[in-house]
Amino acid sequence: MRTAPRIRRQRGAAVVTALLIVTLAVVVVSGLLWRQQVQIRSIENQRLVAQATWVEHGALDWARLILRDDQRRTGPVDRLGEPWSVPIAETRLSDFLGAGLRTDTAGEASFLSGAIQDAQARFNLTNLVATTATSNGGMAVTIDPNALAAYRRLLQTVGLNPALAEPTARYIAGAMRTSGSQAPRPLDDASGLLAIPGYTPDMVQALDPYVTVLPENTKVNANTADPEVLSAMFDNFPIDRARELVRQRDQAWFPNVGDVQNRLGAIAKGVDISTVSNVLDVRTHYFLVYGLVRHERASRMRVSLVYRGEEAGNANTTRVIWTHDTDRLPAFQ
Repeated sequence: MRTAPRIRRQRGAAVVTALLIVTLAVVVVSGLLWRQQVQIRSIENQRLVAQATWVEHGALDWARLILRDDQRRTGPVDRLGEPWSVPIAETRLSDFLGAGLRTDTAGEASFLSGAIQDAQARFNLTNLVATTATSNGGMAVTIDPNALAAYRRLLQTVGLNPALAEPTARYIAGAMRTSGSQAPRPLDDASGLLAIPGYTPDMVQALDPYVTVLPENTKVNANTADPEVLSAMFDNFPIDRARELVRQRDQAWFPNVGDVQNRLGAIAKGVDISTVSNVLDVRTHYFLVYGLVRHERASRMRVSLVYRGEEAGNANTTRVIWTHDTDRLPAFQ
């Protein structure tokens, strides 16, 4: 009779032990299932990013095709209003597919938006320096005083300190003169200005729509540039007169540099129009291609610099110079 309580206690302990073992097994199995779900989710995300990347590559190739077709159709004049300058608002990818290619699900969860902008509508910071070959086969790098004055005027026009022009020119010249780990990093775009003392993120953001960094010295396209950039290119060219030039351009674009020269001389008497052909043009070789791809949970927003011009005997070819991630698309006009 005395052994009954002991037996009951042993049975109770066995039940508790069994419950603990079952609980532990449930925890272990739940952990394994959770890790499996995380791994599956990670693989799915990698698949979605890879698919979004391929869509992005296709969109960039499409933009390059548009640029080549534009040159073939319209010739050596680039202006706003041409097909390449029309942005694409966010559109379901399936809407781009022909009726014979569409299915019930193809592209339904993928969206594309983007824009092509004229990189030569902006002030090219590379113009701040001039390079000439030396007799010993080297390269001499000097600061261009005319471009320096233009950049100083641009900074003042957008409300920034014009004294930043000199250190900017010295930085770019230093990056071109030297190489190695101690050399200043060459600028790729306006964000690189943060490496120069005196610039802040807010200042770079305000300056970003008006400046670029291209692989070579270039002229500003008078058919696409903003008034702020056009005003900076000449001494004694007030911003209100630059806006008037843009207003006239919007009504009738410039077919050649001579037309720019004539109309500029008519609205701004103080401008030395003999220098127009040195700094302005009506055609473009460099374009910025912005794109945003949303594919289910994956999203990629990138900007590419594309060169269009003659290469290897082909008068109408395109080449991607670089591609960077970006945090915003340009405002759609």
